[in-house]
Amino acid sequence: MYDVQTNPVKNRLYITLGDKDYIDLPVYVGQIESACRYLAPGFTCVAVLDKEGLIRQKEEDLLFNTVDLVYAYGARKIVYVSKPNHNPELFQRSLMNFQFAATVENVTNIQEADEILDQRTLGRLQLH
Repeated sequence: MYDVQTNPVKNRLYITLGDKDYIDLPVYVGQIESACRYLAPGFTCVAVLDKEGLIRQKEEDLLFNTVDLVYAYGARKIVYVSKPNHNPELFQRSLMNFQFAATVENVTNIQEADEILDQRTLGRLQLH
């Protein structure tokens, strides 16, 4: 299961990856590309890993490839949301991979992710 949504007011993309073994990759990628094109460059992204149990290699790869695609379409800031019991090394690796390309953070709920991104956006607007 996955879900791709946009919030044009916040210029934000929300991607949720859940517990499903099969994802039609061309459809999934097409939905993400369409959503990214709908938003203005410099958009922010919340990537939610809503999975029970252990994270397998193929799920980790899908998450990293998703973030790479979103960054290629102009994401400025990405926040991962994962359960507290998920492997923190997964997100540390991602932070190392993307820290120069886009600012990436890791939190445990969507509300916290939105607060982080809203504060950064508000701070940027106040500087101009």
